[in-house]
Amino acid sequence: MKAAFVRLSVVASITAIAACSGSDEPGSARLNNLKEGMTLTQALDAMGKGPLTATYSDTMRLLNGYRRMRYLMNGADFNVVYSRDIPGDVKEPVLQAKETPIVFRNDTLLGWGWRYFVDEGMGKFQLPTPLRAIDTMTTPLLSDSAKKLDSAAAAASKAAPAKPDSTK
Repeated sequence: MKAAFVRLSVVASITAIAACSGSDEPGSARLNNLKEGMTLTQALDAMGKGPLTATYSDTMRLLNGYRRMRYLMNGADFNVVYSRDIPGDVKEPVLQAKETPIVFRNDTLLGWGWRYFVDEGMGKFQLPTPLRAIDTMTTPLLSDSAKKLDSAAAAASKAAPAKPDSTK
């Protein structure tokens, strides 16, 4: 009798753990409907509308209420869609505690979750970290010619002779 109770307890515990795996990912209720191989459209339909909003040019980073970052890497078109439950604005930084990445290559769902993103997305496909992607969007980028002009101006100001004081 005791052995049967122990077996039943172990089976119940394993079942509960298996049912909860992945539930620590933000937006996990939406993630349960995903299957590898889905198209981007099928995945968005399965997830429903996301809770993010955007204004003006930020709407380009919004897809059906989810943050989207798009990369062209090694001849492939990657879309990383971030699932979340908490309403917010696409201007907010990507935080692991709030969002879960879902990786698509050429419109096909490859996988999701932070472990997948780090191992496969960043490791195998060499996608940039989300924070770097946001930093490059908010930091003004200078062309090579603008950088050369800035460095030439700095060099000229250092090389210019000091002007004599005319108040003497």
